[in-house]
Amino acid sequence: MQAKFSNNFASAPALRGSVSRDQAIRHALTYNPTLQSQRAELRALESEIVQAGLPPNPELGFDVENFAGNGGSRGFDGAEITAALSQKLELGGKRSKRSLVAALEAEAQRAEIASEEREIRIAADRGFTTLLEARQVRELSEQNVTRAEENLGTLDALLEAGKSNRIDVGKAKLAVSEAKELLAESRSAESNAAAELSQTWGGGAADVTAAGSLTAPGGSAPPNPEAAISRHPAMRAAALRYARAQATYDLEKAKRYSDVEVGGGIRELRDADETAAIVGVRVPLPIFDRNQGNIQAAKERLGRANAEGRSTESDLRSRFAKLSADLQAARSRANEFDSRTINAARQGLDDTREAYSAGKASLLEVLDARETLFEVERGQARAQADLLRAHNSLKTLSNN
Repeated sequence: MQAKFSNNFASAPALRGSVSRDQAIRHALTYNPTLQSQRAELRALESEIVQAGLPPNPELGFDVENFAGNGGSRGFDGAEITAALSQKLELGGKRSKRSLVAALEAEAQRAEIASEEREIRIAADRGFTTLLEARQVRELSEQNVTRAEENLGTLDALLEAGKSNRIDVGKAKLAVSEAKELLAESRSAESNAAAELSQTWGGGAADVTAAGSLTAPGGSAPPNPEAAISRHPAMRAAALRYARAQATYDLEKAKRYSDVEVGGGIRELRDADETAAIVGVRVPLPIFDRNQGNIQAAKERLGRANAEGRSTESDLRSRFAKLSADLQAARSRANEFDSRTINAARQGLDDTREAYSAGKASLLEVLDARETLFEVERGQARAQADLLRAHNSLKTLSNN
């Protein structure tokens, strides 16, 4: 019989409309599928801690011998009936070592969840900044279309007054078409950014827009990245994974010692109408299986945990260095687009328009001035977004 599987997995509740940065981050931290999976695993590991601390169950045995045979063992008159209770005694501290392994596994999972939450926070924050950047570029594109249409309207009026020509009007119409094409691209980019952001909380509807503005962040890079690295939950998780591997190694070595099973009970001899007490001890002889394979495997995994810890530290150090360099470069670029630069570009467009109306400038100069203003405005938005992404990512990565 073929098993049936359901693929109807519930998606995260949809966010719609205008959302703030905090809303997007909280939604991602609540509904991100990876985090939900890790939290479920933690609950399972916490249950396993309880299981690991339980001793073996006692065993109740009931045997009937020497019955239903020939001669004196015919029927039940000559039967021997034995009832016994036995208990396995774990030696070598197996139960405490087993409990320690389970507890360290759960603690490592908690640290990994904290590390993943930090990564999700960074991803959601960067995704929101990208959506905010796309919204601002789309608004700038709309303004660019408005300027192009205003320029076309001015040329139409000048043409009627005999102060322009059809060639310039045709060029202005082409400029409007190009501006509308840029607007369509910016709208598509905003839609894609919304979809990317929604992936941080597991998809769902991406009908969201970013609220807020690309304001310059405050603060600076952490003064002591080494301290931030040592406090990162990924480092704690790596340390706990190593401790768990060590505890597992100790547990496997303890399993070299055979557990003892002791028991006792009552035996009834029916043919003699007598009862007697019995006791027993069973000890497996470790002749072939001394758990040597599991001990060696645990030793190798101890080396693996050590290597993974070094890899985690190296990755964090590289990320801090890269984000610090990105922050410095982004801050330098953002400083190039101050208010004076924007105002100068706007004033240049106004002056060129007036000069064209007075016959002192060509239409090409007007189009160049408008394109320059749009590129400066768009460059400022992108530089501010780069600065926000680098600053916030570094700040979140450095948090205690």
